[in-house]
Amino acid sequence: MALRSNSISTITLILLISFNSLLAQKSVTGFVISSSDSEPLVGVTVLVKGTQNGTVTDLDGAFSLNLSEGQDLVVASFVGYQSKEVDVGNMSSITIYLDEDVTELGEVVVTALGFKEERDKLGLTASKVEGDQISRSAETGLIDGMAGKASGLRVTRSSGDPGAGSHIQIRGPVTITSSLQPLIILDGVPIDNSSGASSTSGVVSQSRLNDINPNDIESIQILKGASAAALWGSQAAKGVIYITTKSGEKGSRPKISFKSVYSVDKINARHPLQSTFGQGDNGSFNPSSTRSWGDKITERDGSEDIVDAFGPYFIDQNGVRHYNILLKNDRSIFDESNFNQIIKDGSYKENTLSISGGGENGTNYFSIGDLNQSGIIQGNSNFRRTTLRFNSTRDIGEWLKITFKNSYSSTKSDRIRKGASSTGLYLGLLRTPADFDNTGYIGDYYLSSSASPISGRHRSYRNPIGGRVNAGFNNPNWTINNQENSNSVERFISNIQFDLKITEWLSIISRTGMDYYQSRTSQFFKPGTVGSTFGQGYFTDGIANNRVFNTDLIARSNFDISDDYNISLTLGANLNDRKYLSMGGNIRDFILPIDLYDFSNAQPENVNVEDFDRHMRTAASYLSTNISVHDMLFVNSNVRVESSSTIGPLADQVFIYPSVDLAWQFSKLKPLFGSPVLTFGKLRIAYGEVGVEPPPFNTQSIYVSPNYSDSFGGSLSTDLFGAGSFTPSQDLGDPQLSPEIKKEYEIGTDLRFFDNKIKLGYSYYYNKTEDVFFNLSLANSSGYDELFTNAGEIENKGMELDLGYDLVRKDNFSVNFNLNWSYYRNKVLDLKGVESIRLGGLSAVSGRAVEGYPLGIFWGTKFERNDDGSVLLNSNGFPSLAPENGVIGNPHPDWQGGVGTTISWKDLSLFFLFETYQGADIYAGTRAVLLNYGRHQDSGVETTTQQDLFDYNGGLITSGTTFRGTVHDFGAGPVALTEPWYRGIGGYFSGVQEQFVEDGSWTRLRELTLSYSLRSAKFRKASKLSSIDFSFTGRNLFIFTDFVGNDPDTNLTEVSTTRGIDYFNNPGTKSYVFKIIINY
Repeated sequence: MALRSNSISTITLILLISFNSLLAQKSVTGFVISSSDSEPLVGVTVLVKGTQNGTVTDLDGAFSLNLSEGQDLVVASFVGYQSKEVDVGNMSSITIYLDEDVTELGEVVVTALGFKEERDKLGLTASKVEGDQISRSAETGLIDGMAGKASGLRVTRSSGDPGAGSHIQIRGPVTITSSLQPLIILDGVPIDNSSGASSTSGVVSQSRLNDINPNDIESIQILKGASAAALWGSQAAKGVIYITTKSGEKGSRPKISFKSVYSVDKINARHPLQSTFGQGDNGSFNPSSTRSWGDKITERDGSEDIVDAFGPYFIDQNGVRHYNILLKNDRSIFDESNFNQIIKDGSYKENTLSISGGGENGTNYFSIGDLNQSGIIQGNSNFRRTTLRFNSTRDIGEWLKITFKNSYSSTKSDRIRKGASSTGLYLGLLRTPADFDNTGYIGDYYLSSSASPISGRHRSYRNPIGGRVNAGFNNPNWTINNQENSNSVERFISNIQFDLKITEWLSIISRTGMDYYQSRTSQFFKPGTVGSTFGQGYFTDGIANNRVFNTDLIARSNFDISDDYNISLTLGANLNDRKYLSMGGNIRDFILPIDLYDFSNAQPENVNVEDFDRHMRTAASYLSTNISVHDMLFVNSNVRVESSSTIGPLADQVFIYPSVDLAWQFSKLKPLFGSPVLTFGKLRIAYGEVGVEPPPFNTQSIYVSPNYSDSFGGSLSTDLFGAGSFTPSQDLGDPQLSPEIKKEYEIGTDLRFFDNKIKLGYSYYYNKTEDVFFNLSLANSSGYDELFTNAGEIENKGMELDLGYDLVRKDNFSVNFNLNWSYYRNKVLDLKGVESIRLGGLSAVSGRAVEGYPLGIFWGTKFERNDDGSVLLNSNGFPSLAPENGVIGNPHPDWQGGVGTTISWKDLSLFFLFETYQGADIYAGTRAVLLNYGRHQDSGVETTTQQDLFDYNGGLITSGTTFRGTVHDFGAGPVALTEPWYRGIGGYFSGVQEQFVEDGSWTRLRELTLSYSLRSAKFRKASKLSSIDFSFTGRNLFIFTDFVGNDPDTNLTEVSTTRGIDYFNNPGTKSYVFKIIINY
């Protein structure tokens, strides 16, 4: 009995101890999530600190863990992420956010061939913009999403028009006649980024890079120097931008994300107009005048206008009758109503659905997106982009990996004409006098009350009752309602890659891709549109096909020679084939004055058919070698041997593009290793050569179908007679034409301090482009006008600075700064004695290439000067026009930079980006014209003089007189700037353009984003969602600049070498964007 009693007591004691132990334990559940993308992390180790008690997260990132009494700390760790210690306390459910450990992973650079290399082992310079930075910017196009985020990169938006093209420039301009746009590589394959022909009139061209959905972008690598881009040879002189699209992750559950965006867009600047004086000249109302130098509106008696009610009249589209005005009494001002008929708030809606995931043997990524944008201009101003993408990888055993990346995009757009055209929007709107109502723009003209109407007449302030066929300038309402400029593009980009692992040290890669699109463009101008070309109706329709085919075969090997020496080799061959074909035509002077979109609506002499075919090909082989010494010194060299189809038959057929870079990690020296201050230090030096491929059809003289014309407007096309005729072109071909060669060296350093809290990168570079091709004038005795040949030299030199600073790094709070700063100095060294080469622009001011000056300097009329450089003044104290034009300004900046700041607290984040552009000149052409027309605010000022003054014509304004104008001193005493001055050399027409070159510097709040992520463990468990992200983004909310009237970032000549011209550019915009992302 005693034994039995003892046994029962022992069992009871054990049960009590176990029960108490269970009571002392607590169960904790939770999720482990990546802080960068709010996605669950699979396979994370979660341990009770100081024990082996732990678990790993499942496919949902979930875990469950039992803790004993006194155990309140758990540690989550995962490869590539910083471990995190969490105090559980009394919580039963927690969410752990892990930050990526960039020091463990090592920041990588995607090289020109698409291979990932550790940045610390390279001597080249590259900047990286992450895909989430592009997406966060809420720009409709990925080009503009890069603005302000990388040193040495200049991104300029042509206008605020939907789908407008953007100019990209890396480290200054390097060529004269070719595009300055960098080579774009998408997932290892070159793609087209053409923007169409830039002009001073017409519609703003697009950038084909904006066909790509920014939400599909994983990262963008900007390869700046020649050493980084040399493996692309004659296509790489302007730099290389390598874009990587998203993929799924192996071993992860399917991730579904739906993103919806809505934006409100507003005009961000307006030209200041005067509304004190009305239409007329010399202080009197004149309804036939083109200008606003008329009477003072407030001095009218305010009664109804006296009109010629018995003469001709006009009935507009609203039934309102208009007569010729005999006496102007009405004081009404229509500036705001005229403006509001044309400009509105724009908007866009975007919806994107993406699905990604992967198993043990592959990954998948699928997305579908739709963007629908309506611009700030009423009428035909819109852009729509629909995209599909499917990326997939498959592992076949351990020896073969297959990667497919395919996308489709459809874009449709319609844009409004701008710039130096009587049919442009802003030109007609801003010149309209303040006392003229633009509402009635189309209707019937009656010569008398008994006459039959002439329908479809165009009414504008220069044609107030539609009596003339030519209205002088388009009424802006006519422009937005009776002109169409539509474009549609269907585009396919596809590539496939095979990675074959032969041995542990050798692999073979085969990569083939094609970029193909078809573009259809049409324009329609209703009869009655201003201009000799469009007045009787004009219609154009054309189709363009563009194809880029690229294939590479690459062998890669890696050898560990010893513990301290490693060498890797890459050997490859490349074929790049580009073909462009366009066909179309236009008709003018319609037979039937109706909206008939058909070539049959014109006589044969008014029908023009065109076609253009271009085929270019390069073939190359290349070798890349990477040598590592003691894991401290790294030497990387490349050489590309290339031949191009556009090289002249008598020139060398093979060109070699070498490069080498060296990186020395001096922080691994014993005195510095392990320093608490200097975490990492590297010196680098690089040299490389790249080229510019000659354009086609310049190596031999060709025959053309001529069109003969005279100074009286007569024209004779030989196409209309018999089988037509051909004659030798006036341009002489050059059989020795060869690529331009850019040679560049750079030195720099990369430093990291205080456990990577501060990161600093610095680079200095110098490059010279030799054998720059352009047209050289020939003697008339040669029988030709020009020779397109290699003849010039251009240099660029500059510095770049990148700084990152993690001011605060705590579990729930962080503050981070990123700064980039850069400058470059460009100079044209040699033009073989040519005074200047016109690059584009206006007749009054153009961009030119001039020896000894930066490429694209402003060229125009100047003030006549004395020998000492001072302005020469006449006896009345006024300057005069110099007999010869010359350099009047420089559109290149002194420096540029950006500062981005991210402040995060728990699930709330604030990001703002300031961008600045300092020291660049801008030509204020719009202001010059508005002063001439008496419409600019400065031309409406009234002044009471305190002394006798002379005006430009020598007229005397006596003391005490109030006059329309201002007082100015050119250096010989005060003078009066009045109507004669502004209509003379003080305005645009016949004026001195030098005075309208202004400081175009600006600083802007490029981006402001406030976001909140709903992703707590409780929410995830209840909703079965990973997160819901909300954000508000403002773009271009504030611009600080002395330039008035428009966003100084816009440019008349769009994506071209000529920069910094404002001449009735369509306005820029600021945006307010609301976004929600639902992640499952």
